Amino acid sequence: EFDQITANMKEALVLLDHTGRILSINPAAQVLFDTNKCCIGEDFVTVERRQNMRNALEEAEQNGSCIFRDMKNGREYQFDLSRIDSEGTYKGMVILAFDITEQVNAEKHRREFTANVSHELKTPLQTIIGSAELMESGVVKEEDLPRFVGHIRKEASRLVTLIDDIIRLSQLDENAELPEEPVSLKEVSEEVCEILSDAAGLKDVSLEVTGDTGLIMGARKLLYEIVYNLCDNAIKYNVHGGKVKISVSEEPGKVCLAVQDTGIGIAPEEHSKIFERFYRVDKSHSKQSGGTGLGLSIVKHAAQYHQADISVESEIDKGTTVLVVFKRL
Repeated sequence: EFDQITANMKEALVLLDHTGRILSINPAAQVLFDTNKCCIGEDFVTVERRQNMRNALEEAEQNGSCIFRDMKNGREYQFDLSRIDSEGTYKGMVILAFDITEQVNAEKHRREFTANVSHELKTPLQTIIGSAELMESGVVKEEDLPRFVGHIRKEASRLVTLIDDIIRLSQLDENAELPEEPVSLKEVSEEVCEILSDAAGLKDVSLEVTGDTGLIMGARKLLYEIVYNLCDNAIKYNVHGGKVKISVSEEPGKVCLAVQDTGIGIAPEEHSKIFERFYRVDKSHSKQSGGTGLGLSIVKHAAQYHQADISVESEIDKGTTVLVVFKRL
């Protein structure tokens, strides 16, 4: 019964006697320590020879327990060692190992996200405060007031956009279930183009929607976010007089959404990074265009919600095509 229970554990479990010899080692521990059941009866330090484990065994024997983290087989583990006593006599040791790689990565991403949010919020706030202080002190001439008010309005708008994007990402992170319905990707694309027509007009960028109806089952709000953010980026990072083409195609078992632009392009080494939060290929251009660096992260999360695949084709100065492939209704 004990073997059956421990065999189904995800955690690695090793039991040692008072001499440090292995009494039991479950399958997860056999994989972790690259051994098999034949090691039962052997001294554990012949199976795990690293010094940090020896130190942990000594500490646990002296103090009753020891917890440490270490990398093993490319993953990060937490090792919990507990001494077993019976009637005041040391009888052995329990070693438990938990794979905490995902937890560690999530903590790292949260810290990075918090740091980035703080920086992104601080920058426009400093501009707003600086402009307001100059106006309040009377240093600004009457004829310059509209320019300073314009700076405040622009940076305040940037703050609102940033906060809206952060809220969207937070909602997506919660993995909340959203109502789903049949949605035409072509209709959504046409709606997005109508909304973005003024922004495209300012850069003399033409918008075109072609292809099939592209009917899929999904959350309309998130599908709109995908198309909107891809098209918004395609306009922002396009050249004056450029083009943005949105094509929807129905293929066996899938619906493909492609957003193609004639913009500045993305270097090959940047392709895998562009969906990271706050990552910007061209930071100076992003600042001028008012980008928050969160648009493609929203696209990535919304696509994951629909179990859709995303791929990018792009070359510097030759434009970019982002392809999103959905399962067909």
